Amino acid sequence: MTGPTGPIADDYRADIDNLCDVLKRSGADQLTPGEQQPVIAMWLGPNIKTTAGHNFLVTIAPLQGATKADALDVEAKRVGIATCPLAAEWRKPGAVNGP
Repeated sequence: MTGPTGPIADDYRADIDNLCDVLKRSGADQLTPGEQQPVIAMWLGPNIKTTAGHNFLVTIAPLQGATKADALDVEAKRVGIATCPLAAEWRKPGAVNGP
């Protein structure tokens, strides 16, 4: 489950970086878990700018739990991002696996 193949475009890497750090960048980290999803969704819309980024979100959307976290972690590492806070959050017991 990865994004586009070949050279990694800077704008796609930025999309994955935005996805990995969405809790902080959207301000959702200041909310309760039950309040986070709408804020994250509203923030991601205008901040995931490439078609490949949107396609990646669609690809991982049906996944749950560690499988979803692993897919995001693998893609983050593939584009050169060492750690992905959102994937770590998805691994916590009882986590809500959006977006």
